[in-house]
Amino acid sequence: MLEKFTFGQQIKYVRTIKRINQSELAKGICSISYLSKIENGVIYPSEEIKNLIIKRLGIEDNPLNNEFGEREIQELYNFLLNKDIQNAEKVYKELLHKDFSEALKLRFEVISIFYFVEMKHFKELPQRIQSIFSKEAQLPSELRYFFYKALGYYYYHTQKAEKSFYFFDKSVSLVSMFTLNNLELADLYYAYSLAAARLKKTAICLKYCQSALEIYQELYLLKRCVDCHVLLGITHRRNNNIEEAISQYKTALDLAAQIHYKDIFLTIQHNLGYLYGVIGEIDKAIELFYVILNKVDQLTPYVHVQTILSLVRELHKKDNKKEAFQLVQKGFELLVKHPDLKTQFYLEFKFYNLLLLDKYEELQKIMFSQVVPALEKDKKYFSLSNYCLFLGDHYYANGKYKNAAKYFSFSREFLNISNLTK
Repeated sequence: MLEKFTFGQQIKYVRTIKRINQSELAKGICSISYLSKIENGVIYPSEEIKNLIIKRLGIEDNPLNNEFGEREIQELYNFLLNKDIQNAEKVYKELLHKDFSEALKLRFEVISIFYFVEMKHFKELPQRIQSIFSKEAQLPSELRYFFYKALGYYYYHTQKAEKSFYFFDKSVSLVSMFTLNNLELADLYYAYSLAAARLKKTAICLKYCQSALEIYQELYLLKRCVDCHVLLGITHRRNNNIEEAISQYKTALDLAAQIHYKDIFLTIQHNLGYLYGVIGEIDKAIELFYVILNKVDQLTPYVHVQTILSLVRELHKKDNKKEAFQLVQKGFELLVKHPDLKTQFYLEFKFYNLLLLDKYEELQKIMFSQVVPALEKDKKYFSLSNYCLFLGDHYYANGKYKNAAKYFSFSREFLNISNLTK
């Protein structure tokens, strides 16, 4: 009969049969409240505490010591938490052949959601999730926490930001009900801050990302620290706290260099270059963008084109028309090679091409018929603000004040929208 129950339910059953109260069983091993949480499935004990409990109950040769797959399920989750996909896949396949109790079968179903999300097998999840929802009332607090967290990940990776934030928020609301290790807490807080960032909830993002960072620093998980610094940089930029954003990016860049975190290195450099341009440190921005371009063998087509466009912007600010024009032509060449990127970049390169050739009449013709609709669709309001400003400056310098006033007005309007949508 014991095989139908979880470890916690099993020890409670044996303790009751042997007429041992919680105080007697817990004495010298753990607190009574901790034992109660074990029995109620709120937490799973460490190996040391588990063995001491089993010994005191006098059941060392009992199948209770085998845990009926509970330890393997925890191992699967730990591999997923540490992004060890190879071992996670191996353990998952082994667990598929286990004959679980009903309670452990439900636990395996919940933890499997994390596995399917990590493997990007999203089509298989809606039916599984609905099945667990039908048993939601049966879930102990700890398993409900993992279910909600799994749903947060699922909806985050399927681009449903509101639902993702909702379930991560429910997970966070449960953490005070049981004991979680620091790595688990940091993982939750970082995931929660990512979901908050997608919804522009900057205060929540900053609070929980900072909490995650402090834990990762204590655990000396430097790669996770880099991720936190990058997210903090993005969020401070959205709050127009440019100096703090730059500080976070520089810290992220230094750490990434130390641990050879190449996957994110170029992204950090690009974001830092953009911010240097915003605060007027154009030479630093240009230097960083050239550093990126010199690693052309490491660049995806998208990053290559984006970096060239960013460099054109900064060179134009320096009135380095020759170099900027050469890069615009390079941008056109790349768009011919990668036509899938044309929709995203062609009109901006066309704008700069005409701007650098002083063809303002043509610019005015395409501005509201082509450039504005396309960039509004992509929510590139900051770029639109700059482009209108360029035209306003030109018309003002040539004494066409009515046209200048029109473009200055549009520039302010797009800048205001940009600040609202960061």
